[in-house]
Formats: sequence, structure tokens, C-alpha cells
Amino acid sequence: MTNMEEETFTCFFYGTLMAFPILSRVIYGTQHPDPWQRDRLRIRPAILHDHCRHRVKNVDYPGVVAQTGNSVRGTVVEGLSKMDIDRLDSFEGHEYERRQVKVSLLADERRETGETVMAGIYIWTEGTQYLEDAEWDFDHFVKQKLRNWVGDAKNFEFQGFLQSLVRPTQWVVVGGHDQMR
Repeated sequence: MTNMEEETFTCFFYGTLMAFPILSRVIYGTQHPDPWQRDRLRIRPAILHDHCRHRVKNVDYPGVVAQTGNSVRGTVVEGLSKMDIDRLDSFEGHEYERRQVKVSLLADERRETGETVMAGIYIWTEGTQYLEDAEWDFDHFVKQKLRNWVGDAKNFEFQGFLQSLVRPTQWVVVGGHDQMR
């Protein structure tokens, strides 16, 4: 790496930070980053094995803990800067600890690509007494809670922007074959 090249980092997000407007607000200070800021990130669907995502009691966000036999779907974000990581550490606070894990990339919602990457993840450290037994649901968060975090969806270029960045790829079955939309 030369002096001109910036070291980049990769993280796996499994909760509120899967919504690009929230991630963008945390790392850039705005929901509407410049195109060059969006373009430096690569966002892909992924799965973390042997962990479980729980709802944290009385809040909108989840916590992930190790749990054999369970898996957590989320997004891998590559291209994060050291400053981005510092901001993410601050956002996550004392309830979480950033650790390195191996995640499997997904070709679609059902199939792994066979490729794995090492990524930082924010693991819940405050104890299971603060977690509900129920799994945290991203779709429910988007439909019911996201507006509390980013404002009213109707006043936000929500449909195209959120759909393309929260769900980087959508797949449909056409004639028995998966096709990207």
C-alpha cells in the first residue's frame, strides 16, 4: 500500500445499518451522500453461520450472539475507511464489541456463492438478559421503524433509493430459473 492508498475495511451488518440511509448518516453525516461516497462502497448480501440475531428489549435494534446451528442474514460492506470504522464504533457504543468473523457471500436469498470474506461485526456484549427470545426482523424494521430513524419515507427518495441500497440484489424465479431484477 502506498501513501496515496487508503487502507479499507470490511464489515458485516445485520441490523439497522443494513438500511443504507442509516449507514450513510453514521459514516457520512447525511442520508444523501455524494455519488463518489456511495461508489467507494461495495455492498453484498451475506450470511453469518452459528450466530443468532435477537431483538434487544425496548429498542428498535438487534444484537447478535454466537449460537450453534443458527444463521444471520445481512450485508457485507467493503471499502470502509478508518474514519468510517471510528464513527461506527462510536455509534455502536459500549453494548457491542467489534470482532472479526468469516461470512459467506450470497448469490441470492437462498444460495451461497462459496466465497467467504473476513469482516468486522458488532457482537452484543451486554448479556442475554437484555435480549428477547424472538429474532429481530429487518423487513418489519423497514416497514414500521425506519421512518423513526430517517424521517417519513414519503418525504425521502425512498422507493428506488432504499430498495436498491438496502437490498442490493433482488431475485425472482422466471421459468424455473433465478433472474436478477
